[in-house]
This record gives sequence, structure tokens and C-alpha cells, in this order.
Amino acid sequence: MWKILIILGLLPVIAYWLARYHLYRKTLEAAGGNDCRISTEDFAEKVGYSGRIPRNLQGKRSAASLAEIAMLAAYQQLRTGHEKLVTMRMRADSFAQIVAPFSLLVAVFAIIVGKQALICLTAVVMVNAAAALMKFSTRAIAIHAATVAVELVRRARIPRQTDEALIETCTRAISWK
Repeated sequence: MWKILIILGLLPVIAYWLARYHLYRKTLEAAGGNDCRISTEDFAEKVGYSGRIPRNLQGKRSAASLAEIAMLAAYQQLRTGHEKLVTMRMRADSFAQIVAPFSLLVAVFAIIVGKQALICLTAVVMVNAAAALMKFSTRAIAIHAATVAVELVRRARIPRQTDEALIETCTRAISWK
């Protein structure tokens, strides 16, 4: 019974990690590190992002950082018309970031206390499967936000066309994050 649950729980987790590796990581490794001629602060102003720029993105000029700012601007713009959907996507992102390490930590402590390892492993896999399914089910929102972000990048009039193309590529890849 527990082994069947583990196998069923691993299917969405493996699918999510494979898709994330091939469609997010590889793209950002190829295009994300390229230096653009505009800083994140200037770019945020051009795309109309009025929120707070995250500390890890401040002063950066890479295409991946600029794509993150474009996605934040797109979510900010979409929030006016589709507040519940954007909130659902943000919750799925934060749930996936928090729950995976926390469930593993709880399982390790449960095994140390003396609970069955198979049951603890099943719980970890099922919680991570739920996180992966939440990310997959809100994927359409991320795709729509990426489309809006690409449109914002095109309207921002970046000085170099190659920079604009790199930012668009990274923006489409970030929707798999």
C-alpha cells in the first residue's frame, strides 16, 4: 500500500522536476547570464513596475534578473483584473518553496523518534506531489503572465534588440520556475 502511494506520488514530482530542468534551468543557463545594457531599477521604471525590487535583483544587469522584473510587473498588472488567480499562483510558488524542505525535516525527525521510515517517506513524497500538482495547475496563470511580460518588454523599448530577445527568452522560461 505505502509503496503504491510512493510510486503514484513520485509521478508528478518527477514530471515537474524534469520539466523544470529542461525548460527553466537549461534556458537560463544558456541565456540568463548575458549582460544587458540596462539595470533592474531602470528596467522596472520602463516596464511600469512600481513595487519593491527584491534585494537579490537590485543593481543586476543580467537577462534573467530583468526577466524576473518583467514577470513581477506582469503579475502586478494582472492583479488588477485577476486578483484571485494571481494570488493562487503566488501561493503555489511559496507553498512549493516552503513545504519541500519542511516536510523532509519533519520526516527526518520522525524517523529519529522511531516512526516507520516508509510511512515518513510516503508523507514526504505525497506533500511534494501536492506541491507539484499545485504548480502544474497554476501553470496557465504563469504562461499568461509571461505573455503580458513579453508585451511589457516590447513596449519598454530596450536599446538593443538582442537584449530584448534574451529577456523574452528568459521570461518564457521563468514561467516554469
